[in-house]
Amino acid sequence: MIQSKDLLIISVKPEYARKILKGEKTIELRKCAPKKAGKDDYILIYVTAPVKELWGIYKIENIIKEKPITLWENFGEKTGITKQEFNNYFKENKNAFGIQLQEVKNLFKHSIKLDNLKNLIPGFMPPQTYSYIDSNLINYSSLKELIS
Repeated sequence: MIQSKDLLIISVKPEYARKILKGEKTIELRKCAPKKAGKDDYILIYVTAPVKELWGIYKIENIIKEKPITLWENFGEKTGITKQEFNNYFKENKNAFGIQLQEVKNLFKHSIKLDNLKNLIPGFMPPQTYSYIDSNLINYSSLKELIS
C-alpha cells in the first residue's frame, strides 16, 4: 500500500516508458530532483502524447545527484539513451539527477487513459516534468479495479 501523502508522478515519452517497462531503463533522468520523494517512495509513470496513459507504479531505489559526466560514467548504460542524447539533454546543467527505479510495484491490467485518470484523481493534469498528487484524493477503490 502506498503510504506517502504526496505521490510523485512523472511524465515520460512513450519510447522511454517502453524501455522502463522492459527493464532496459532503470534510471530516469531529470534536470532537477523531486523534493518530496526519495528512497522507498513510489512513483507513477505517466506516458505523454500521443499515448496519454498511466502505465505503472514503481519503487524508488535512490535519487542520484551527480555532475553530468559522473552520472553518465556510473549509470550511462541504465539510462536507455545514447551518450549524445545524454549530452544534449544536460548540455547547460552543472548537475544531473537520476531517479533509480528499484521494482515494479504494480502494473495495470490495462493502462489508465487520461480521461479515466481525471475521474480517479480529481483535478488531475499531466505534469510537464513531474508533480505530486495528494494520495488522499485518489479514488483507490476504482484504481484497484484496474490493477492486476
